[in-house]
Amino acid sequence: MKKPKLKEIHGALFLKDRIRISSGFGYASEIKNPDDKFTLLIKTLDGSYNIDEIIEKCSSQNLTKKDILEAIDMLFKAGYLEDAEMEIPSELTQDELERYKVNINFFNTLDNSKMSKYDYQVKLKNSHVSIFGLGGIGSNICIALLELGVGKITAVEFDVVEPSNLNRQLLYSTSSIGKSKAEEARKRVAEFNPNVEFNVIEQRINSVEDVRQILTSHPCDVVVNVADFPTGYIDYWVNEACVEKNVPIFSAVVAKKQGRIYSVVPNETACFNCQYLAELERCPKIADEVEETRIEIDTDLGYYRSPNGALGPTCLFHGYFISYEILRYLLFGSKSLLTFNKRFDIDFLSFETSWHDLKRMESCEVCNKTVKDTNHG
Repeated sequence: MKKPKLKEIHGALFLKDRIRISSGFGYASEIKNPDDKFTLLIKTLDGSYNIDEIIEKCSSQNLTKKDILEAIDMLFKAGYLEDAEMEIPSELTQDELERYKVNINFFNTLDNSKMSKYDYQVKLKNSHVSIFGLGGIGSNICIALLELGVGKITAVEFDVVEPSNLNRQLLYSTSSIGKSKAEEARKRVAEFNPNVEFNVIEQRINSVEDVRQILTSHPCDVVVNVADFPTGYIDYWVNEACVEKNVPIFSAVVAKKQGRIYSVVPNETACFNCQYLAELERCPKIADEVEETRIEIDTDLGYYRSPNGALGPTCLFHGYFISYEILRYLLFGSKSLLTFNKRFDIDFLSFETSWHDLKRMESCEVCNKTVKDTNHG
């Protein structure tokens, strides 16, 4: 370390006979400081001095060289110090450094032994997330990913903005009514964070092949499936295509006061079809319900659409929950997910929550097909 600096996110508070480093549960520490013994040392840790200069400045405070080096080492190992001459990656522009300053402050509280605070932000910038559906939950996820600085977002949306959308869909406003959601989203994203590459595919999904083609033409790191149309099809189509392409899925649904969130990590966790098969074992009659929703109303693919009763705060909750799961996955991998082989359920009126273990089903033709394809590959 060339020039030790107390991380900006922590800071120091000089109190009577003690110094408090940082604040908040799990972050704060106190140093006994009788007669201001360590005051000058802590104040010199501002990134202006190298270690030899710090030793020289603090030698008059009844501190030996050994005392000073041990104190610096202790603060560094505790995660309070950084090198003021740390190299800033060229991938981040000055505008991004300013826009994501608070993000980077947060990343400075994480393990910096292998990745610097900037490296976390670069990793997000180099990531690509696809969102199927820019409705209530999808809008919130899109905004959250723009805030995080995910570098590329591809959205799939075919609908137009209706007045009833505005209780929960943050990408649109009153002036958007009657206009294409894809175009309105494109304008909103450009205003909110022009640093992010945002592509919108204005297309209605009518088959698993449609999903396959999108994943082929726009390969991504993560898929978010929060589309609600066509009911009885879309979850299965996205699941099948993503498992085939080995792309993780994050999905959520709000059904009146009930909310549900799950993820699919191909070849590691239960897929959506596994969940359906498990539910079928528990309650066989749901097969009839699924089939009923798949009945076409007319020859123009007039699919059934579930009535919507989602409030804005429920969509916001789900959107930011999933965004944090995406953050965990992109930075730390699949095993860090809260929803790794688990489903999260919540009652939004009581805020009673529950977690349900999921399991891969041996009879799942989607997972089995992927395994067979891998073995033959």
